Amino acid sequence: MEFSCSALVLSIINPSMKLQYKAWLLVLATIGLLTTASVLVSRYSIFNTFEDLERLQSQDQSERARRLLSQQLEGLTATAMDYAYWTDTVQFIEGSRPEFFEENFGTDNMKYLGITKILVLDALGLPLAGAELTAEPTLKPISESMSQVLRSLAVSVLSDKTSKTVLRTYHRVDGDLYLVSIAAVRSQYKPGTDPMGALAAVRRFDSTELTRFSDILMHPVRLSFVESSPSDSSDDRGSSSHARTEVSAPVLDHEGRPVALLVLKLDMRLHEAGHSLALAGALQVAFASLVVGALLVLLLNHLILRRLQRTHQELIHVTREGVTGDAKLSVGGGDELTDLALGINDLLAKTREDAVEQRQAHARQEALHLQLMQSQKTEALGRFTSGIAHDFNNSLAAISGWVRLANEDLPPNHPSAESLEHAFKSIRYASGLMKQLLSFSRQSTPCLERIRVSALIAEARTLVSLGLMGKCTLQVDQRTEDDWIEADPTQMKQVIVNLLINACDAMGGKGSITLTLDSHETTLPAGNAPSIFFDQLGEGRYVTLSIRDVGPGIAAEHLDRIFEPFFTTKASDKGTGLGLSVVQGIMARHSGAVRVTSAPGEGACFVLILPAQEELRLSSRSPEAAAASTPKRLLYAEDDALVRDAWSALLQRQGWVVTTACDGEEAWTQFQAHLGKWDAVLTDLSMPRMTGLQLAHRIGSTTSPPPVILISGQIPFEDEAQLEGAGFSAVLHKPVDQDELLRSLDEAIKNNTSS
Repeated sequence: MEFSCSALVLSIINPSMKLQYKAWLLVLATIGLLTTASVLVSRYSIFNTFEDLERLQSQDQSERARRLLSQQLEGLTATAMDYAYWTDTVQFIEGSRPEFFEENFGTDNMKYLGITKILVLDALGLPLAGAELTAEPTLKPISESMSQVLRSLAVSVLSDKTSKTVLRTYHRVDGDLYLVSIAAVRSQYKPGTDPMGALAAVRRFDSTELTRFSDILMHPVRLSFVESSPSDSSDDRGSSSHARTEVSAPVLDHEGRPVALLVLKLDMRLHEAGHSLALAGALQVAFASLVVGALLVLLLNHLILRRLQRTHQELIHVTREGVTGDAKLSVGGGDELTDLALGINDLLAKTREDAVEQRQAHARQEALHLQLMQSQKTEALGRFTSGIAHDFNNSLAAISGWVRLANEDLPPNHPSAESLEHAFKSIRYASGLMKQLLSFSRQSTPCLERIRVSALIAEARTLVSLGLMGKCTLQVDQRTEDDWIEADPTQMKQVIVNLLINACDAMGGKGSITLTLDSHETTLPAGNAPSIFFDQLGEGRYVTLSIRDVGPGIAAEHLDRIFEPFFTTKASDKGTGLGLSVVQGIMARHSGAVRVTSAPGEGACFVLILPAQEELRLSSRSPEAAAASTPKRLLYAEDDALVRDAWSALLQRQGWVVTTACDGEEAWTQFQAHLGKWDAVLTDLSMPRMTGLQLAHRIGSTTSPPPVILISGQIPFEDEAQLEGAGFSAVLHKPVDQDELLRSLDEAIKNNTSS
């Protein structure tokens, strides 16, 4: 194209014209040609690029406006749900608290909550109470038309039998936009029950809200009620002198129908900058043409046009990538075209920096919002606990007193005495839990008493067996009998339960958890350093409890941070990051420590270290008396927890020392750990991992095996003789009489001793 235009110019030049004038004419023609090419390139590339940037900015501002309005609706919904699940609201609908509505929905409170209209419905959708806040402000009865609208919207909420439906929508009435939220009224202690009614909260989106929107978005905002489809989004460019563009964000109700438009007036300058940049490039090219003169005519195609074509392709590539890409114009040489490329690159870099800063600012805002919500939850929990602690502890004290009185009124051997003792243990445990809740905001001194770690393990095992462990199994390896410590039982059980639940979560709800109880002496010969587990602990004897899982383990970069408050690798709805921090604090207050070892793919092992104490001895007796009253030791294997706990308690009342196991595998482990100390073994037949028959065969293969008694509810009578010949001293059917069981145990021990 350039050579054809040059040939046309040469054809109209008079051959007799001076060479100087010919050169000037060629220079002028070249200037005109380059100027035209520069304007075309700028208009096609730079102008389109900046239009795309303006469009992206318009879309971003429209989305911000929609999110901000949605946040207002979510805030109104949170307020409606708080009141709907409140006990006072339930009592108001039941008729026991008629003053509730006037106390909670007065002029000041509705203004503070930002509620324009409030309506309470019963389970049939009939209005019980309602109010509307006027501009004065004063309260007046809610209008009949608005009441009908809210009642029709509440149908879906009241028809949900689980009370989980919460309606969030927008509604237009007489040129006004209203935010509407309706939640089912139910007791916060009875989730999933039929709704007792509904509470509807309405907020008018008036001029004050529009002004606040404008301040937040930093652009003028207005409402438009022009009918449009949900996908409509206007982009009407104003006059070039003001460079303003209006973009709209449709407001949709709960059924996806357009209710109104949020119209933002944006101040756009990039379009004008594109025109200015294109004109500047054209002038630079013209100036360069005048400087180089005839040389520019000869080198025009080689040095200029090719570079412009390359710049054109690069601008197209930049436009396709948008602000999220990293493409830029190549820079070479030192002429005006280089300056143009540098200017465009600087402008692109600045635009991308602004876009990155906006995304980072949004991410920081979201992070701060989540952190604020977490802090508010923790603070609310502390205030709630402090508020109920007094009344709760008073109630516990009253219950404890009546239990003690009832226990003292009973004869020593009354069968209800032990039940009352269990009730009193539950009272102490509830009191301990309240103390732990209070320890969120202040340190509490543990209530120390002399206890055995093995007893804590048994009680913690009972707690987690009620659905907290999923399909996880527990293995207990007790390597020491001297496991007395001085500790707060409630806090130590909380530590063990917390670590067991964490181990189960790490294994996805299924797997094996091993608890190893042992004792260690830290006094070592001179020159030997103590184990790293006992670092910073004084010399002496310590009881250790290791809790090991077979999960994926803990990453090396997380090992130094797992005890930090609020640090967690779980999802936001699975944990708060406070569990291990609480564990470390409890162990420190007991003059102990918690250690952890882990390798990726090999599971994790938490070790609790506590100072050992001397055995608690209530009285001293002669060796003869001790031998005469030595209780018999029984190993009881039963996979049904209710049966196992009931019969172990009955046998213990009769003087037996009972060790329980949840299946044959655990019973065999317990048997091996205390080989030669068992007087008898009582086992079920059908159990997971190892049956009672397999357990009897293993025990029978040892030296001097104790008698094994089978008790089961699924033994055919014709198989009794066969089972008795397979290693069982006696075969009993469930349910068995207590006297028959005791008689069978005594006869089995007597026969085993005589043989």
